[in-house]
Amino acid sequence: MTDFSRENTGQTTVTRLDNIVVVLVEPQDDINIGNTVRACKNFGITRIRLVAPASADPARIAISAPKADDVIAAIERFETVDEALGDCTFVAALTARRRKASWAVVEPRGAAIDLVSAASEGLAAVVFGREDAGLPNEVLDRCHVIVTVPTNPDYSSLNLGQAVLLMAWEIFRVAEQIPVEQAVDAVQARGGREPADLARLEPMFGQAERALTAIEFFKTQNGPHIMRAVRAMFLRAGLDKREAALWHGIFSEIEAFMKRTGRDAN
Repeated sequence: MTDFSRENTGQTTVTRLDNIVVVLVEPQDDINIGNTVRACKNFGITRIRLVAPASADPARIAISAPKADDVIAAIERFETVDEALGDCTFVAALTARRRKASWAVVEPRGAAIDLVSAASEGLAAVVFGREDAGLPNEVLDRCHVIVTVPTNPDYSSLNLGQAVLLMAWEIFRVAEQIPVEQAVDAVQARGGREPADLARLEPMFGQAERALTAIEFFKTQNGPHIMRAVRAMFLRAGLDKREAALWHGIFSEIEAFMKRTGRDAN
């Protein structure tokens, strides 16, 4: 049986499932939220965040999640995706549609390995979209990897509860298999540097877009697509806090230089 508590090795606190966060974006049905709660509790995940839910009535949620009052009571609510993901250092999102953008696409087991590894250093989130529409590109832009589930192409749609259950099971299996020593090695490989969370990366991305606009880098109408590729590149790089601050400073200085020399494209 996996121990879901925190384990201390030297000065490194290794967390497993307690650092995994399940995020539901605009869930419409409380029964589906309950199915999510039940799936998470089945596999030791206790942190659930809701972004702009239609209702989220605890009594209705409990209908499909009996004996999970502790997880229901701990559910956090947020108005925006940025608020829900701001303190996360790694984010994966499930989508049924393969898209043409430059996102890294993995299957559930690969995403679970990334999530559990990231959870040894900070919060790692797995994001699910609303039942009728999934996730928009603006949310996927904030994700390090995109997860697609291989299914029968003639009947490929999973409901929300199924998708959460599948990912929670994969995360649980991976968390059981990764020894503490391996997770500690992953942290030490970074030299003890803390990974940058999204609250730190988003301002950097905004500064990057302003700087690239100032130097007229976006010469066609494909600017949003190019910026999406830039974001994906930085997310794949896995910047730490110091590196994110350095890039933010570089982009800030580019914009400031353009303004000082009167060559600001704006």
